Amino acid sequence: MFRFIKTTVAGGLLFILPLLLIAVVLEKALNLLRGPVHKLLPMFAGYDIAGVAVLTLVTLLVLILVCFFAGLLAKTAPAAKLFSALEEHVLGNLPGYQLLKDATARFAGMENVEGAKVGLLTVDEGLQVCLVLETQGHWLTVYVADGGPAGGTAGDVRLVAATQVILTDLPWLSVLACLRRGGRGLLELTGPWIPEP
Repeated sequence: MFRFIKTTVAGGLLFILPLLLIAVVLEKALNLLRGPVHKLLPMFAGYDIAGVAVLTLVTLLVLILVCFFAGLLAKTAPAAKLFSALEEHVLGNLPGYQLLKDATARFAGMENVEGAKVGLLTVDEGLQVCLVLETQGHWLTVYVADGGPAGGTAGDVRLVAATQVILTDLPWLSVLACLRRGGRGLLELTGPWIPEP
């Protein structure tokens, strides 16, 4: 009984914590932008729409535009290289960064990790779902996520022969959803790629 309560609370925390972090960051960003927006557009001060200050709505719109343009900038090669170095040396060392990054990706509806494919790794007498990260010659770097409420934030990285992996067209987030449910739904999802015994 205690184990059930402990795992349920942990699963709830892993679900709520990223949402809470996103809400805190959003609130801080709105407060940071509110001053400059008020100075640039003072005519919106003092007006409300449905109980929400127009200035707050305009600030939210400005934040969305800033995020949009930052997203466009992030797609350029120099920015991607800079962010990759920043993520590797600084952000990757922050506790909870990967959790927040995964939650943001889920919120944005990003189905796949860029450049990676979902595969089925042959292990002993069965198959294990993996994410193929790199290919070099006849070898692959794969990430095998743990199941359960952690939702893919923990797992193993392995170097395996390419002949041990069946590549699929499955979206990674659909696989993670099955893993969070303890594997339920995985047979149906991977069915088209599972070979006959």
